[in-house]
Amino acid sequence: MNAFPASGVIVAFVVAIVFAAALGFLLGRTLTRSRYLERLTRAETTSRILSERTEDLEADAQMAGEITAAIGPLAASVKNLQENLHSQDRTQIEQITRLNSQIGHLSQQNLRLQESAGSLANALNSTTHRGDWGEVQLKRIVEYAGLLPHVDFDTQVTANRDGKRHRPDMVVHLPGGGTIVIDAKTPLSARMSADASDSSADGTEGEDHTRALLRHVDALASKEYWKSFDSSPDFVVCFVPTDGLLSSAAASYPKMIDHALGKNVVLASPATLLVLLKTVALNWRQADMSTSATEVLRLGTELYERVGTLITHVSRMGSSLDRSVEDYNRFVSSLETRFLVTARKFPSTGIVAEELDAVAELDVRSRGVSAEELTRPRSMSFDERSPADLRDRHTGTS
Repeated sequence: MNAFPASGVIVAFVVAIVFAAALGFLLGRTLTRSRYLERLTRAETTSRILSERTEDLEADAQMAGEITAAIGPLAASVKNLQENLHSQDRTQIEQITRLNSQIGHLSQQNLRLQESAGSLANALNSTTHRGDWGEVQLKRIVEYAGLLPHVDFDTQVTANRDGKRHRPDMVVHLPGGGTIVIDAKTPLSARMSADASDSSADGTEGEDHTRALLRHVDALASKEYWKSFDSSPDFVVCFVPTDGLLSSAAASYPKMIDHALGKNVVLASPATLLVLLKTVALNWRQADMSTSATEVLRLGTELYERVGTLITHVSRMGSSLDRSVEDYNRFVSSLETRFLVTARKFPSTGIVAEELDAVAELDVRSRGVSAEELTRPRSMSFDERSPADLRDRHTGTS
């Protein structure tokens, strides 16, 4: 009874082992198959992915080729652009260098200009220098108008009247002995003071400048220069060296010109004075032309009278030539009839072989002067000719 249960246990144990082995085999096979299927699935997925990637890579390669073909000219353009940029950079650097040099040169010129402006300001602050500048400007305008110094105008002419000494800046001579007195005034004190301060902000600059010019006008009017020179019109020209000084004063005080004219003072800017002096120069040219025409007329009259005397001498010489021809012909006639008749007999004697030639008489007469106006020109001195005679001869009337 003890053996049976033991055998049964063993059999059961063996059966269990076999069952377990079979079960394990089945489980292992199932597991192996599932793993194989999983690997196969993975392999197929990987293959599909690789195929897709291969297609993508081929598409990318084709696109890369196309991009490379398109980028080739672009790369050349980029290279050219880089070269141009480098060239422009070099040019810009050179330009900046030249600009810096020019800026330095301009800075030096600006410094010199500031020094010159400072010197000019210092000079203009001096009353003496301002007066000299006005006189120099006046002389330049007069010479530019065509007037000659010491001939058409004189500077710093001194005249005494009522025990007082008057010396204007310039006296311009007019044809016929007249004179125009000119005095230069440079009212810059108010302008210089206004530039140095802030008076221009409240409008007092123009008033100060106008008052300064009015003081000059009153001072000139009180001197009465026109009474110190003979044949001078009753006014004196007040020359202002710049148009701006006169225009600003007139803008501040519109009655400035009328006020000056009321005191026999003519305010003249450079342009106005140039027109006046050009008119004087034209009058001088007209006077010179009139003097030259009078001299030519006098010389023509004298020459015409001398031509009459010359014609008289020529006529007398022609008459003398005619008498000489007559005397010659009488001599030839006497020679032929008195001397040669006997002399021609010598060849017949055999002393001489050649005969004497005949002497011909002259039958040409001198030609007399036939022009009526040259037979005896009308003698009239230049002083006896009236203006009507000269005007008739000039116009061709008689």
